[in-house]
Amino acid sequence: MHCTGPAAYDAGMATVEQTPEVEPIETVLLRIVIAFRVLGWVWLFLLVVSSLLTDQTSNRLVIIVMAIGAFAWTVFTIWMARDPARIKSTAFVIADGVVVLIVANASYYAEASSLLHGGFPISWLAVVAYASDVRWTLGAAVVLFTNQWIGMEIEGSYKIPDEVGAVVFLVYGAIVGYGFDIIRHRDCLRREAERKLENERRRQIRRSEQEKLANQLHDSVLQTLHAIRVAPSNDEQVAYLARKQERELKRTIHSFRSEFENPFVTAMFGARDDVEDLYGIEIDMVCGYDEEMTVPLAGLVEATREAMVNAAKHSGSDVVLVYCAEEQGHITVFVRDRGEGFDPAETTHGFGIDNSIVRRLESIGGTATIQSTSDFGTEVEMILPKGV
Repeated sequence: MHCTGPAAYDAGMATVEQTPEVEPIETVLLRIVIAFRVLGWVWLFLLVVSSLLTDQTSNRLVIIVMAIGAFAWTVFTIWMARDPARIKSTAFVIADGVVVLIVANASYYAEASSLLHGGFPISWLAVVAYASDVRWTLGAAVVLFTNQWIGMEIEGSYKIPDEVGAVVFLVYGAIVGYGFDIIRHRDCLRREAERKLENERRRQIRRSEQEKLANQLHDSVLQTLHAIRVAPSNDEQVAYLARKQERELKRTIHSFRSEFENPFVTAMFGARDDVEDLYGIEIDMVCGYDEEMTVPLAGLVEATREAMVNAAKHSGSDVVLVYCAEEQGHITVFVRDRGEGFDPAETTHGFGIDNSIVRRLESIGGTATIQSTSDFGTEVEMILPKGV
């Protein structure tokens, strides 16, 4: 991205992400343009009031019309500024220059004893600098300088303040033109540096993730394959290692997919793995909800762990099903088995359901429902409102 000229700057803005805390420079420059216009009119208004009070020979109607017209154009400029592209358009810049020249020459038409345009013409230089660059701004300054010098030639009046005022146009043109260009250039360099820094940060994150994945594959997959190769005839050992590796890979995949530093889904799969290792039972888990871990979510994970432990210890089922999802603003977890079942009213305390599941959920604002029959096994439904 080349940081030269407003056109290149606008193009570069499309490729550099805007920092939310930093106001766009173009917005700041537009506010400066409006400030120039408003202050220019205030300056003009004060000179007009002074002329109306002290200069009895001037054409007051022309002066009043000029002041009102300048005010109306100031209001119109502010309205146009709602869309920065309109202020930058060639049509507006030219129209603004025409209005400024009319205002600048109104003093001659009114035969006033002094120039009354004040800083209004200078505000055009800010418009040109905002729409283009220093070259065009200096060109506009030359137009204002020439116009005022010609006016003095026609009037045959060479007052030092008027001559100095003509030169001031050139000075302001250089200051405003270079100022806007420098601000844009510096902002462009800053954004370029931010873009490079962001790219480097992303590259480091990618390298860290690649290294993490490589370590995971080395520490789990390769070691598991080596263990299977050493004892290929031990069917039970091979099945255990394959299941263990399957769990680790799924947990790794969910960890990489999660956008959170300490994801809920990883904790759920970790609890599943712990129960499988302790009781040698297969737990088929589907977890379709994830967010950053909180104290209530940790309580939900522990309650789910206890429900899986109960199923592993008492159901007699070979497989336990666990399903977690977000439903209507709640996090719902089902733990199901197709084992022997029990009577919740008689065996609640023996199974640890009351303290470890029901009361745990109630303490964090959730609820737990247990249904169990001898024919269909047991289902534990745990519901936790989001945001508790």
